[in-house]
Formats: sequence, C-alpha cells, structure tokens
Amino acid sequence: MGVMRGWHVYEVEIARRQVGEVSRQLTALGATGLQEDVLPGTLPVLRQPWDTGPVVRQPRRVLLRAWFTALPEAGLTGAAAATPVGRWSFQPEEDWNEGWKQHFQPIRISPRLLIAAPWHGPFPGDGEQLVIIEPGNAFGTGDHVTTRACLVAIDRFAVSGGTLLDVGCGSGILALAGARLGMRAFGNDLDPDAVRAADEAAALNGLPAVFSTAPLGALPQAFPRQFDLVVANLYAEVLALLAPHLLSMAAGPIACAGILSDRSHLVREALGSRALLVDETEGDWTHLVFAGPVDGEAGAGRGEA
Repeated sequence: MGVMRGWHVYEVEIARRQVGEVSRQLTALGATGLQEDVLPGTLPVLRQPWDTGPVVRQPRRVLLRAWFTALPEAGLTGAAAATPVGRWSFQPEEDWNEGWKQHFQPIRISPRLLIAAPWHGPFPGDGEQLVIIEPGNAFGTGDHVTTRACLVAIDRFAVSGGTLLDVGCGSGILALAGARLGMRAFGNDLDPDAVRAADEAAALNGLPAVFSTAPLGALPQAFPRQFDLVVANLYAEVLALLAPHLLSMAAGPIACAGILSDRSHLVREALGSRALLVDETEGDWTHLVFAGPVDGEAGAGRGEA
C-alpha cells in the first residue's frame, strides 16, 4: 500500500497574548499553515464594518492549530514548550475538486429552471431550462438557502422581455436565471473577480447578460435606469444601506435574501414603502419580496435601456 498523504496537525490552547510568539515558534519548526480559532463551546466575537457601539472584548484564550507536512524532528521548544501540552492528529489529503462534485448536485427550481454544474451533463431535453454554474468561481451556486430563495422569486416574478438587475451578482447565477427565463439581465458587484466569473458563466451558458463593477449609484449607461425585477442576496445591513437605490431603480418587485433573521427588521423598515409579498424564514435566514411601486411612487414605470 502507498503512503497516505496528508498533514500532521498540532492543536493547542493558549492565551491570546501568546499567539504571535507561539506562531513564530511553530513556523520555525516547519509549520506550513496556522489557524487561530475559538475554544469549543465559545461563540466567536464578530464585528462587521456597519456595527456600532462599544467593541466587545475577544476571549482571552484561543485554540491554535498548525499544519506540518512532516512531524518536526526537533521538539516543541521555547514559547511553544511553555504552553499547555497540545495534541497531534493526522488529516488525510482530500481531492477538493472531487469533493465539490460529490457535494453539488443538480438543483431543480421549477419545471422551467434547472441549476447544474458542467460535469452533470449531458442534459438532453433540459437546454431551454438549464443554467450551468462552475462551483467555486464566486458565491452563488444555488445550493445555499439564500440563493435558492432568490431563484424561486425569479421563477415566480420573471417577465419575458422585461429587465432584471442582480445586485451583488457574485457568480451571476441570478442574472443568468432571469436571462434563461427570457429577461434582459444585468448585474453588478464591487469585486472584479466576481464580475469576471459572471462573464465566464454567461459565455458558458450562451446567455446574454451585462455585468459591471460600478456601484448602484454609478451604473454604466448601457444599464437601464429602472428594472422590472431587482434581486439582491446581501446582508441586511447592506440592503438597508442600498434601500434608496433599490426603491428608485425597481419598477417591479424587489426580492431580497441573505438576511439573518434577527436583523430582518432592518430590511422591512428600509423598504417599508412597498407592500410585502413574501416574508419567509428558513433556519437562520429570512427572505423578503416587496411589490412594485404604486402609481405615482418614485420608481414606477418599466425599465428602458
């Protein structure tokens, strides 16, 4: 039998103030990677850029992991030796590409919309329903509950010949689903790598869609000024911040997901001038769909290129 390939993992609990010195010691011993984590049973203290109020103090003790391709010949000396005794384990090497393939299965949204990866083919009879996404290029494969919620909303509210805007497009899956259903699809994302992945996905599917790295307030002239359907799979705080743009640009429904349930009130309040058509929660996530504007409201009217 061949030698099993993988990593030797050293795991030790230390005081937070020791992390720098112990990390240097482990690196000197040959560690190829380090990870600082919370102790089991401890919740991480996370602070987003939009959070306000006093900064919560981080836990005083942490779990430090180090990966080695081979067990170090020298013992753990110096700062590492002075720490509480850690433990060794072995993590076999995984084929991540094969892992993706086993994890990501075709997702049937409706009789007219199917999400799949390139290796799931051939797709006899499904060409008019199919959106092919290469997992890993950017966020958005249809596998996550938030992405599926947006896909269901697109399937419900798509109007052939209408316009769709995918805000924070990631992989472009939402825009391409709209394009597959006959809409003129557009998307934006501030991450150039995401827009590049979306462009590649559009080419792979042979679907027309226009993507841009411009923010909502400065979309290119090639984009309509208003859209018949707007979808946004973003955090609640970001959706609330973008609400004025979403309201002014949406001539039809606004479908929102990516919302942690305990913060969904932020989105309801920010988009509260629109009637609420869908308000559903699955696990920790809430998705909301707001109706199009009433007559006379800013944003009324169909999108024009």
